[in-house]
Amino acid sequence: MNKDNPTHLILGFTGGIGHAVALDLSKRNISVKAMIRDKAKAQKYINGLNNLMLISGDASNPGDLKKAFRGIDVVHYCINVPYPQWEKNALQLLKKCIYAAIEGKVKLIFPGNVYVYGHAKRNPVGEDHPHNPHTKKGRIRKEMEKLLHLAHVENGLDYTIVRMPDFYGPFVINTFSEQLYVKAIEGKSLQWIGDLDAEIELIFIEDGGEAMVMAAVSDKSNGQAFNIPGEKVTTARIYLSEIVKQAGRNSKIGTLNFKLVFILVGLFNPLVKELTEMLYLKREKLILKGEKFTEMIGPLPSTEYKTGIARTLNWAKKFYKL
Repeated sequence: MNKDNPTHLILGFTGGIGHAVALDLSKRNISVKAMIRDKAKAQKYINGLNNLMLISGDASNPGDLKKAFRGIDVVHYCINVPYPQWEKNALQLLKKCIYAAIEGKVKLIFPGNVYVYGHAKRNPVGEDHPHNPHTKKGRIRKEMEKLLHLAHVENGLDYTIVRMPDFYGPFVINTFSEQLYVKAIEGKSLQWIGDLDAEIELIFIEDGGEAMVMAAVSDKSNGQAFNIPGEKVTTARIYLSEIVKQAGRNSKIGTLNFKLVFILVGLFNPLVKELTEMLYLKREKLILKGEKFTEMIGPLPSTEYKTGIARTLNWAKKFYKL
């Protein structure tokens, strides 16, 4: 890696974590490129970002990847594959990126999640927790992490996994998170999926982006996986109540917590069908332990929920012109 003047590449820039990585790199005055398929769409995401260059390309095209990786020191793999496409595309896309990274001798930073752990056997969950996924998407994520490890052992791939809980914040657009903020601003009811009083954690998306960059620029992160917890343990009821309070419109809070309903709706809606197996994360405690990152990389990025919610509401008003 060119430590004096490194260049980073983001795949999946128009997703929440891709934008958050770009924002942190911009704050550090590190040169960054973003490979995008739709430049018109990307224009909505580039305000306030310095040292950013947009390059056209498709991450599913090996030729585009090879070209994009030239002169790159670090690639942030922030591609967001929609749930219904995971089985078909998730592993294949990562394989193509790994091949290009090996050939180009590029460090690969991968944002992991908690799916690989399955049901928590203990809390908080450290990196030594067994990988025992009981869901289809958990097994896919486990295979993705295996691909990275094998490429490291067999081909010398320099990689780091940064595992995080569910995101919230600016540019987190998944038809669920952002809609809570839009509805709160409009004074409409907020509908949570899962148990309102189960202990959960959420991570502010910009903290996640900062953690990925911190791992990317560290000499100690090669071949490592790190868990990055949210600011603290909370509940959906507390989280949603703070959104309602700050929005000032007295929205009501409801919940959809019946698996049978999801199964029935899933017969007609592919996204809901895929979401059903992940309901356990909204009902069971699974809190990440972050000591390894603190000891090896540095202090955990941590934004208080009140501050993160305020910034997300402000973003939603501007982004959706509310």
